[in-house]
Amino acid sequence: MDRRTIKYNIVEKRLAYLKSRVELANSLNLTDANIHAENFYRDFFATLGFSFTNTNFDAQNFAHIDLIDTVNKQALQITSRTDNKKIKEAIEGFYGKNEYNGYKLQLLLIGKDAKEYTTDFGHDFDHSKDVLDVKRILSIVNNLKTDEIAIVADFLDNEILEERAHTESTEVETIMSLIDFLSKDENRQLTAKIDNVDPDFKINNRFANHASYLTGQYGSLYAVYNSALIKANEKMDGVMAIIISSYLKDESDALLNKNNNDPKAALAELVEYFYNKLSTNGFDKFDKQAIRYYLLDEMIKCNVFPN
Repeated sequence: MDRRTIKYNIVEKRLAYLKSRVELANSLNLTDANIHAENFYRDFFATLGFSFTNTNFDAQNFAHIDLIDTVNKQALQITSRTDNKKIKEAIEGFYGKNEYNGYKLQLLLIGKDAKEYTTDFGHDFDHSKDVLDVKRILSIVNNLKTDEIAIVADFLDNEILEERAHTESTEVETIMSLIDFLSKDENRQLTAKIDNVDPDFKINNRFANHASYLTGQYGSLYAVYNSALIKANEKMDGVMAIIISSYLKDESDALLNKNNNDPKAALAELVEYFYNKLSTNGFDKFDKQAIRYYLLDEMIKCNVFPN
């Protein structure tokens, strides 16, 4: 691949990881009111040519916005909400103040995708351009020159990989410890359940009322935890896989029956069950969402909630 493609792919992967991290566990503390988010995006947009300052540190009281660029006459509000009411309130509040005359307002969605709004927000606010999400930011990046894309990629590598390196070892250790726990009783009687390995039927037919939740959870967790799962699975052999499959089928089936065939409730209880088991065994540093992703992945393999 050429340099441009390599650097663009880095930007795409890092932003996807950040979005998933915010959406799931809020482990970076990137919330609407959190200064960490505002400072991160202040520096990120600097790589795109903006000169934002954090309004929390400004002597003036800038309502309805988090970042302001007095050079480019640009204002930005950071939010995780996508509803029309939130956007309309921000627009009306912003454009209703005289001190913002000549400024352009945009909303940045962290952890969620922008949607096509039917509301006419007025004030020359174009929701297709002025509500930003990862896809729309990537479109902006794609229009940059190669050297400019490299600057964005290097910034994201430095900021996100530092946090990634700190957490990935915990994620891998969590999954490896769970695998070890599931497989250590080699004398366990193997289940006689014969499963119909059909994840599409399981999710879209059997659990149709919960399909969007299950697929959404898996899709969001994938970007964060799949690399950890791959590393952990490298340590597993075929015998362990059979024992684990048997254990998961029995435990998950029992919890599913207990929760009246509600996979959402049963999954939550299954996560807590293994989370507590690891704690009891003295493993005091782990990631509950890593356990959730592992179980969702096993659900796709039909080892959790067997058909």
